[in-house]
Amino acid sequence: MKLLQLDKFHKKNNKRGGMLVLVLMIFGVSLILISSALSITMSSRSRYYVDVERSQERLTLTCAAEAVIDAIQAQELTDAQLQQMSSNTHAVYNITGSTKTSVKQGAAAADGSANIAPGLSTSASNGTTMKVKPVTGSQDLILDFQTKIIVTGDNTKAEGLRVYLKYTPPAPTPSVCENMVTCGEDGSYNDIPKLEVNGTESFTVFHGNVELASGSGSYIYNPTVITGVVKGGAGTVYHNDVVFYGPNAGIDVVSPGNGVTIASGEGDFYFLGITMGTNSSNQSVFRNSSGSAAVPNGFNVKADGAYFYKANMTVNDWTMRDSGAGTTYWVSGSGSSLNRTNNWGGNIAIKDGGQVNFASGAGTVYNSISEVSDTTTQNTYNRLKNKADYYLSSSALKAAAEREIPTAAEQQAIYGAYRTGETIPNISGVQNLHGNKAYKLTGGTYSYGRVRINLAEGDTTIYVAGSCTFKSFCFEVSNATTHKLTFVLDYGVSFKFVDQPDFWSSVTDPTTGTSYPYVQGIIACDVRNGYAFNNPHGGDLRGKEGEEPAAIVVGLGKNVFEAGRAQVVDAYISLAGKGTDASTVTLKDKVHFYGRFEAVKVDTGNSDNLKMQSCPKLGEGHNTPTPLTTCYTAEKYEYYTA
Repeated sequence: MKLLQLDKFHKKNNKRGGMLVLVLMIFGVSLILISSALSITMSSRSRYYVDVERSQERLTLTCAAEAVIDAIQAQELTDAQLQQMSSNTHAVYNITGSTKTSVKQGAAAADGSANIAPGLSTSASNGTTMKVKPVTGSQDLILDFQTKIIVTGDNTKAEGLRVYLKYTPPAPTPSVCENMVTCGEDGSYNDIPKLEVNGTESFTVFHGNVELASGSGSYIYNPTVITGVVKGGAGTVYHNDVVFYGPNAGIDVVSPGNGVTIASGEGDFYFLGITMGTNSSNQSVFRNSSGSAAVPNGFNVKADGAYFYKANMTVNDWTMRDSGAGTTYWVSGSGSSLNRTNNWGGNIAIKDGGQVNFASGAGTVYNSISEVSDTTTQNTYNRLKNKADYYLSSSALKAAAEREIPTAAEQQAIYGAYRTGETIPNISGVQNLHGNKAYKLTGGTYSYGRVRINLAEGDTTIYVAGSCTFKSFCFEVSNATTHKLTFVLDYGVSFKFVDQPDFWSSVTDPTTGTSYPYVQGIIACDVRNGYAFNNPHGGDLRGKEGEEPAAIVVGLGKNVFEAGRAQVVDAYISLAGKGTDASTVTLKDKVHFYGRFEAVKVDTGNSDNLKMQSCPKLGEGHNTPTPLTTCYTAEKYEYYTA
């Protein structure tokens, strides 16, 4: 009986022990599960924070890069500043919030940029930086951005972004018509009887041989530069300095006409034998038909005074005499030799490094200005000396004198690419063309038409592939403040606006039914004073001083541009070609011209003066500032982990 009870006791104890073991096992497993859950939770939380940090880094990085690119596009960060930054490859630029953000009570640090905008501060563990790196062998740049946000300490890497900026050189301003007038070349001859250049801007430049106002008046109010030989014509009057520039410059004694005259009190002669190219010879003031030095047989060379530098001159009779028939005051500068062989002078000569040889009774010679006590003579000397020093060192004068008519090959290399474009049909009536496009005219006769071009959309080109004659026809250009319409005349092409007897009749716009007079020419509506379609030919239609014409006419060689009576031309006209490729500009008979021109040959007619008023050169006549534009384009974005 006792044995049975003992056996029951042992069985009961075994059950209790088993339960204890089971409880312990369950507890152990629970601990393992809880630990695992805690570990998984902590790991997930860490990964979550790291992912959030990296996402925030990517977001901050991208926004910062976009902000910089936008600043470059708007030129708030200019190209020049970028290039300067790229020259210091070790420089690191911090990108931060532009202002501190106010935070409410209970928020963390006082600097809002570190909390409200993570990654935009100067902190090493919470900041965005940029480096500007040059690309070897080009002007391209790389913007290297990095953003680092460290909160947990589990992510110490930075998110990086490289932005590759492609550099595209700015479109060069066409180098046309640097001077108000440039014409001729060595060996060429121009007879220009009716030229009137008003305004004092820039220069009027004559190369080769030129004859002015043979039988009628020409008037030039800006400084004139002569690099060849000039004949004087009856009625030609200069109203500013006349500079004979270089060894080949001088005055023709064979057919002198009425001489060369500068209006009293308005200018002086400057005979400057400045070296041009390889020619360092002295200038001979007077020349015969072969180009050699000559002695004139009496004619007017009249001005208030004359300065000579590396120039030789011999005169007799009354040429270059006193103010009655010539020039009283002479200043003989370095390298010059001035001679008067008779006693008809009455001149006052001052040596300024050069020589003076007068026959007895020819005038007064001073060895230096220190010998002069007369105030008028002193003042005249000072004016001539100061102006001569300016001209001898002037880069503007040098550029004007050395600017030659471009050759056909030079102009074709620049503008030959304009040959492609949308063909314009044979136009009659009114037709509208879009800006910022390329067009082509195939050539032919165009009558009774009006082409309207709105340049608000951008620069526009019309390539003229064949010779064109326009009768009662106009190109009407608008919104040309910062853009231009460029006509490119193919080699050998003529471009003529000719008289039409019924130019007072009208053309009707087919879309609106409105009738307009047949205005003729190239008309920049924005720069015309008093321009009115109801009376386009009434009065002197002067261009708006200080504004640039809307059009450029470029010729690729052997071209003719022609416009005449009752026609309007608002344009820079640059016709290439020398020798057999030489081109001709014909502007005559009261044409309403506002612009500048250059060509070897010039025809101003012999009826009415070609009146040229003050006109700025291309690129300097904007009354409103031209918006800055960048030469850099974001070409590629590349993310990386640093």
